[in-house]
Amino acid sequence: MADYNFDFLFIGGGILGSSGAMALSKRLEERGENARIAVIDVDLEGEHSSTLKNAGGVRATWKNRANIELCKYSIDFYETIREEIQFRELGYFWMHDEAWWQEIKKNHPLYKEYGLTVELYPRESVPEFLPFVDNLDGIAGLSISRNAGLLDHYSLREYYRREAKKRGVKFFDRLYVKKIIVEDGRVTEIIANQVEKPEGNIRDNSELIKTYLVNPEKRFRVNGEIGYQSEAVSFKCDVLINTAGAWSPRISKLYGFNDEKIKPRRRQMVVIRCAEVDLSSFGLIIDTSHVYFHKDAENILAGYSNMDEPYGYDIEFNFGGMDEGSPFVKYIWLPLWRRISKFERIKFIRGWAGLYEETPDRSGYLGRVPGFKNVYECGAHTGRGLMISHGAGMALTDLILDGKFREELKHAKDLSRERPSGDLFEELHL
Repeated sequence: MADYNFDFLFIGGGILGSSGAMALSKRLEERGENARIAVIDVDLEGEHSSTLKNAGGVRATWKNRANIELCKYSIDFYETIREEIQFRELGYFWMHDEAWWQEIKKNHPLYKEYGLTVELYPRESVPEFLPFVDNLDGIAGLSISRNAGLLDHYSLREYYRREAKKRGVKFFDRLYVKKIIVEDGRVTEIIANQVEKPEGNIRDNSELIKTYLVNPEKRFRVNGEIGYQSEAVSFKCDVLINTAGAWSPRISKLYGFNDEKIKPRRRQMVVIRCAEVDLSSFGLIIDTSHVYFHKDAENILAGYSNMDEPYGYDIEFNFGGMDEGSPFVKYIWLPLWRRISKFERIKFIRGWAGLYEETPDRSGYLGRVPGFKNVYECGAHTGRGLMISHGAGMALTDLILDGKFREELKHAKDLSRERPSGDLFEELHL
């Protein structure tokens, strides 16, 4: 059995695990301290992970201070590396129905307190800012969040990893955690199996990883042969950080914390083409139907958060295409066409599915896991992982090394499992 020993071990190498590893290694370097840090993942490239499946939007206009602070801190940082991560601060343009219009007006003073530029306009002003919109039915008002926009999720994740590796962080791929040993409330050892690559094509490898993520108990077959894991790998650590995203409850269960609150839910997006609609000057646009869309190279990315979607580890795309009665037609194309007549003629390009991880109040968890002396977690941010990633990595580092949060992120304490300020209910996570 291969054997490793680290001071800090992250399970999960997506946007939050990579950010946390960078922040922790950077802070230790600034303090002149040395530490052994590692990140392990079964799908480090992230073909099936949530990080590379999101829409790429970032905003800080939330209802609760903890989420506002983490997002604002992150966006301020993204501005400093805008070229590296293709950050385009083109804003969020949100068309609100009456209920949401009242909500945004109620939250507006809080946005001003944090220095966020959010402009509110009556429904009659919508064509002035969104000239392609020619149906105002159901719109009560328009909000434009200027401190918001789009970035490239892959570039940001790779930036975090590159900076972490420069400081000695080790990344281990194709490791499926099978057992976690706990002694006196402390995790002491993690045992994982190295997933062998099947002797087949790229599709075989992709399907194998998907099997581990969706149904790890199911044996995988390649050309009729059963695929097995190779030798076990042991990781001993002083501190364990669970950043496994939608799969974090599986990790929690292994160290004895049965997490009934974090639940995975499928989200689906599509790429379409419509030459008549020019979105090059806009960031994310959101309709009253909750369909969201933005420019994506020469195409348009669009999505819809179907709250009737059952919980579960389902990452198969099933929205379909332009067939009559398909979910794509029902939830995305028809609302777009009703709002913008130029969307009558579109071309469906492709689509994909990814996982959100939701909590009862739809805010994430960041803190030490109750009942354990050396286990921390950061996840279940319900689509905000990309938005909060830098702030979350810094807050996690503050807590682990200093036992408290810096002033700019002081409300991160509200994201602990104990919820000291009460529930942090948030609505749409676009």
